[in-house]
Amino acid sequence: MRESMSEAGEPAVLHMGTFEAELHWREHNLATLPALPDKEAERIVTAMDELLFAFCKPGDLLLTRYAMEPCQRDYTAALGFDFATSRMDLEQPVRADQRSGSSSLHTGGGQLLQQSRTTEQQPMSVFRLLYEHGQAIADQLPLAGTILSPFAWVPYISESSQRFGIQARQPQLETVRMVNTKHYSAQMKERLQLANPGVLVRSAAELEQVGTSLLQDGSFMIKDNYGVSGKGNLHIDSPALLQRIVNSIRKQEQKGRNVQFVLERYSHKERDFSCQFHITEQGDIDILSVQWLANSQFAYRESLSPDIQFMDRLENSAYFDTMLDIGRLLYQDGYFGHVCIDSMTLIDGSIEPMVEINARKSMSLIKHSIDRYLRQYGLVGNMTNYTVSHDGSFTYEQLLIELQHRGLLFLPERGGGILPLTSAAWSVNHRDAPIGSKHKGRLYLSAVAADEQGKRELLNQLEQVLEGRGVSILN
Repeated sequence: MRESMSEAGEPAVLHMGTFEAELHWREHNLATLPALPDKEAERIVTAMDELLFAFCKPGDLLLTRYAMEPCQRDYTAALGFDFATSRMDLEQPVRADQRSGSSSLHTGGGQLLQQSRTTEQQPMSVFRLLYEHGQAIADQLPLAGTILSPFAWVPYISESSQRFGIQARQPQLETVRMVNTKHYSAQMKERLQLANPGVLVRSAAELEQVGTSLLQDGSFMIKDNYGVSGKGNLHIDSPALLQRIVNSIRKQEQKGRNVQFVLERYSHKERDFSCQFHITEQGDIDILSVQWLANSQFAYRESLSPDIQFMDRLENSAYFDTMLDIGRLLYQDGYFGHVCIDSMTLIDGSIEPMVEINARKSMSLIKHSIDRYLRQYGLVGNMTNYTVSHDGSFTYEQLLIELQHRGLLFLPERGGGILPLTSAAWSVNHRDAPIGSKHKGRLYLSAVAADEQGKRELLNQLEQVLEGRGVSILN
């Protein structure tokens, strides 16, 4: 086996990730909160691993579920990101005639591989795909000897690492599962004597009893113990709504599903923000960044850099001392690696330092990495996204060409512009769809500008480009 080395002569880092890690941590047979399924949105999430290029240093490797489009590889190279990546898909989308059973995976060499689906038609993690079908990729990329840096620690990392000679120093998977539950976050609040810890309920009857009690003092949140961003959260503000949810959970309970939800009082927030830090294997804690968040329906929408006054406010409130306390307790419980703590300021002027723990990398950490890249040019950006609907006729490559033609595409010498961050998410739902049919896509980007007005002007011009090409903006 060839061993991959960085330009500095050290083992190269392999960046991989499955972004909805909670789906792979989730215990089997758990009851779920009512939600409208959106298969196209779920498939977009599987293509988000392209964002991990932001962490790549010269000589690193990036392995994604869908191969980065050649135009995006060329663009990231023009920005100065020097990494190796696969020219073939690790997985191809399921064809319409295969959606009820197994799917076929074609490699660039024409080899046909059968890919089984998980029991509830959830996509496999990239690590299981690598383990089961990754030999063609390993023949192309020097995986042996690389040091794995995943978005999150999930099943099949150990198996795939052993099979292909990848170095993966990871905490126990059961520890990772435990510290990422909403119940663990509630327990952490109690250990640190923080407000609003939440209550774990294990039956529909407990949900009804505790929920009824909470409603006497105001509205409350129901959180799935393994909920993901934008899903697995419900705001309950009336007895009638509570009863509808209880009835839904009771029906699932009668079918043999287990119940695990955390209930906590609703906080009247002023602003969401998050803190990213890293715990080394030796227990050292490095606070990396703080990011303001713009969320929509509890789902991620945008990351922004906080101002100096806000950072001073956090410093004066001992916020960072609390982050270090959380890190020490996480390490004491057996976890090391990346952590993102969701926090908020409240309308009464107080700070809720910990809403919940995400023991993994995060969108805000990706934004922080883009910030570090831009800082060398004296520039700043944000990170946002557009969910769109289009018929596939306006390709991602045409989007880059159009932005370049209009002088909107970010290049370092321009001092500003739209910096597109993903290509596969734009077209993932068109890969096996009839030509001309409309499907969802998403564009992740950083708007690089001197101030808020400049950012707004860039985004307005981008929206004009999209709408002028028949692309509908959904968010």
